[in-house]
Amino acid sequence: FGNKEKSDKIVFDKFSWGFAFQEFACRGEDVKLTFEYPNWQSCAICDEDEELGAREIPLLEPQTSRPLYDNLETKINEVLPEPLWMRKMGEVESKGFKFQR
Repeated sequence: FGNKEKSDKIVFDKFSWGFAFQEFACRGEDVKLTFEYPNWQSCAICDEDEELGAREIPLLEPQTSRPLYDNLETKINEVLPEPLWMRKMGEVESKGFKFQR
């Protein structure tokens, strides 16, 4: 902490690439952040439809700084206006409860 130039020289000048991965919930949706030097990428993981399988919906354009929670939440509201629980209720209406299928 406080010695950014030294850490940049030791770590970032020494290695030509970097990778990080994080999954967390944002507005009840599973979100995946990946960092592959020099950009962060973000996507929402929708796996509630068993026939379609898991889908990754890109959220923000690749960016050099880690995406902020508020920006992710705003984009999720735009891309997936219905929350997960509401989509699940729609599935129950159309297919019935899982134990009844």
